[in-house]
Amino acid sequence: MPAGRHFAVTWSLPTEFAGRTNAMLHRSRAFAEFGGRPVDILTFDDFRDYANIRSQLSKEGFLSDGTSVLNLWEDLPTLAKGLDGPDAGGEFVDFAPLSMWSGPVTELEGPQPRLARYASDGTLLQVDHFRADGSLLLSDRHDAHEQGTHGGRSLILCDDDGRPLRHYGSSWGLYRAWLEFLVGDAPAWFVIDNKNTARFMATFRRENAVLFYVVHESHLVSHADGFASELTPSAQEVFPHLDRFDGVVFLTEHQAADVHQRYGDIGNSFVLPNSRSLDAETDPSVRRTPGRGIQAATLSRRKRVDHSIRAIHRVRSSSDVPVQLDAFGEGSQREALELLISELGVGDIVRLRGHSKQVRSEFQRASFSLLTSTSEAMALVLVESMAAGCVPITYDIPYGPAAVIDSGVNGFIVEQGNVEKLADCIKAFLALPEDEQIALRVAAMERAQDFSDSSIVSRWAEVMRVVWERKHRAPVAFTVAITSSDYCVRSGGRLRIEVLAQVSPTDTSLPAVPSFFCTMRARQQQDFFRVEASEAVVMGEGVYRLQFDFDPAATRSLRPSTVDFALEARCAGSRATTRMPLHEDPVSLQVYATRHGSMSMVLS
Repeated sequence: MPAGRHFAVTWSLPTEFAGRTNAMLHRSRAFAEFGGRPVDILTFDDFRDYANIRSQLSKEGFLSDGTSVLNLWEDLPTLAKGLDGPDAGGEFVDFAPLSMWSGPVTELEGPQPRLARYASDGTLLQVDHFRADGSLLLSDRHDAHEQGTHGGRSLILCDDDGRPLRHYGSSWGLYRAWLEFLVGDAPAWFVIDNKNTARFMATFRRENAVLFYVVHESHLVSHADGFASELTPSAQEVFPHLDRFDGVVFLTEHQAADVHQRYGDIGNSFVLPNSRSLDAETDPSVRRTPGRGIQAATLSRRKRVDHSIRAIHRVRSSSDVPVQLDAFGEGSQREALELLISELGVGDIVRLRGHSKQVRSEFQRASFSLLTSTSEAMALVLVESMAAGCVPITYDIPYGPAAVIDSGVNGFIVEQGNVEKLADCIKAFLALPEDEQIALRVAAMERAQDFSDSSIVSRWAEVMRVVWERKHRAPVAFTVAITSSDYCVRSGGRLRIEVLAQVSPTDTSLPAVPSFFCTMRARQQQDFFRVEASEAVVMGEGVYRLQFDFDPAATRSLRPSTVDFALEARCAGSRATTRMPLHEDPVSLQVYATRHGSMSMVLS
């Protein structure tokens, strides 16, 4: 791994966690062990006891030599001590600590002392944070514009005597100050695993800091319209700004391709799957509990554990093949799943086992595993299951299974959401002769080797090298202008835009031919679509004839709205943009299909 400080960035670190946190902790340990670089895991919440969390995670093996957990609120006293004094000219007009407040205050739970002030309707208006010795550390007002009315943020960091040192107009400003404190002048590598922290981390721009955002889940609510389907709420906040990160890491080629079709490939995305440490001593021929299946998943609607339960019920109802299922995880659907188990009368063969930190050893004793989610980015449990010789049976969902499993060779992929076919596949697998089951286990274990820690860490190191060089290329200055443009709507609704563009370097000649993109952005919306030129022809010195094609799914996705178009030229890490002009045409054409399917046109 490259020199410098390495960080993993999340919002908080609970003691009970699922896939994304597990993947982050494992990658951090792998960076330390195979990359030779210690990793600090950064957390920003103010309500967890991190001394206890560190102890527990270390005891359970989730933290190891070379990995540590840092917390903003634990570090703030040290940060404040290192400051030279109050901001020059700072008047701190918003400073009104609760010691000056005569109204009611509430003591908040947590490892550090905190007092809060609320409005009569329960709206939070202020939180004061204190050091262990009782001195004021930070006063955080949410009513800076007018006391008593929610609006305006003011965070004031104080010295050991409770006197103001620094003012921040937003929590993000405070977060960036902590990052500056940690980084200094050395190279720093941030791998961001949490979508909430991604929003403010994208604003931390430093020459010596490289930011990677790892996409841990599907960015689409459903896949009804393919790449142009509706973004999840969290993706709506992050994905339109992916170009603010030095690197965006996808876990599968399929998801990367869908995002490229939506936003274009601007050169900052990479595919790096999750890794696992693999047990060389696992013997695929060791006798396992006959018919035992495992599902490791949060008990949520998205994971659809109810499909697995119904499939197990179908297997028992339609055959004499012995079968059972242990589901490991917790979630909002536990009560509903317990009721389903009771209604189907499968309580003797289906068990909800709750959270377990030993799922890996469970895979080694089970015959098969199930994955029934609506979507994944890359289900880590697939590799864990295969590494243990436990044959995975999964729905054909985006994204993940098809990137890992060769169906019928090292696992099975069945039709998305089809419980009957899932049951048939379980039944067919359990009926296979033992030698054929062993062959599947061997193939699964061999496939898992492709995701070994040493292999994936080496790929991370190479990506980091590439991104550092890309970030530190000499910038180039240029402008782009459009001399003419035209458009047409082709059969099927495909929108084509044709442009004649002039690229003009400001100082020296460009080191390479620019890449050209056209963006289609809906007004008053965050989302947009960006396509790379399907054709770029050099017409002369700096003159290019460009052609852009928008898939009909993209235009459908933005309806109803008014959209604006822009041309974007990128070269050597620099970018120039201009709005797309259109010369008025005195003749307006409206083409439509008659009720008989014939083409007609309205001229106006």
